[in-house]
Amino acid sequence: MGLVKDLGLEYFENPKARLQWIKDQGGAISTGWKSIDRKLYGGLNRKEMTIFAAPPAGGKSLFLQNIGINWVLEKLNVVYITLELSEQMISMRLDSMVSGYGARDIMKNMDDVDLKVRMRGKGAGKYRVKYLPSGSTTNDIRAFLREYEIQSGVKVDAVLVDYLDLMMPNGQKISAENLFVKDKYVSEELRNLAVERDILMVTASQLGRGAIEELEFNQSHIAGGISKVNTADNLIGIFTSNAMKERGRYQVQFLKTRSSSGVGSKVDLKFDIDSLRIEDLEEGDEDAMTATTTSLVDQLKRTQTIKTEEPETTETVSNSLELMDFLKNKKR
Repeated sequence: MGLVKDLGLEYFENPKARLQWIKDQGGAISTGWKSIDRKLYGGLNRKEMTIFAAPPAGGKSLFLQNIGINWVLEKLNVVYITLELSEQMISMRLDSMVSGYGARDIMKNMDDVDLKVRMRGKGAGKYRVKYLPSGSTTNDIRAFLREYEIQSGVKVDAVLVDYLDLMMPNGQKISAENLFVKDKYVSEELRNLAVERDILMVTASQLGRGAIEELEFNQSHIAGGISKVNTADNLIGIFTSNAMKERGRYQVQFLKTRSSSGVGSKVDLKFDIDSLRIEDLEEGDEDAMTATTTSLVDQLKRTQTIKTEEPETTETVSNSLELMDFLKNKKR
């Protein structure tokens, strides 16, 4: 038996020094979206793992790339691990976000894009994009981070993994069909890596088929089961629709927050379909409607007026009731 040297922390002894230590750690780090920061009591913390979850093509990679841009412009050093898209495709998306040019216009304005990207890079942190094949493990990421820091001299602050479902556990022979156990090991190993290296860890996960027709997500919609939910410190669902995208809207739904009381809250964000940039809504847009059951019913309540003396009343009420019945049936 070995002797235990670390006996933990005596709660009643020197509370001021304990609180000062927490303050010196810098506290929560802003996500770059003030509306999300408010729900998370300031932002995300080092040594924690956050999962963005969405249906297929629901914006998972888009959110990871945007939060990476937000952090690197605040002089944090970010590593983006992609297990799906190539390094060149990820970088081209980042070009749109930084330069403001849409994907179809980047090639036509290469010189201007080059200038804008170089100028924004001055005074910013480092943003390293690295492709790893699907099926890679946390040890593969650990080895890359160690080599990258040695060769570049850069201390990594945040790691974005796109995405958790494509990874495999370290040295564990698990059937690909057993998603519950596989994702349990992978999520625990990713979070342990965040603790080990004192970094921000953000990844993404698919929502199951049951979430495709839903307007509000919950933890049961996560693909692979509850195992990754139990490990994550924050689980944030991403909701949008074709109509919302055309209006430039995304909505995030807080499914789990370990360090705040934001569970059940929803936040609307502005989306630029050309530059792919996701930002806070402007003050005048705070009450913008989104395509959720609650907001549509609320809209009906605000706009529906019953005037018994006018012949149009019956038709107006009938149309409103039909729409509400349609929403209830869709919800089922």
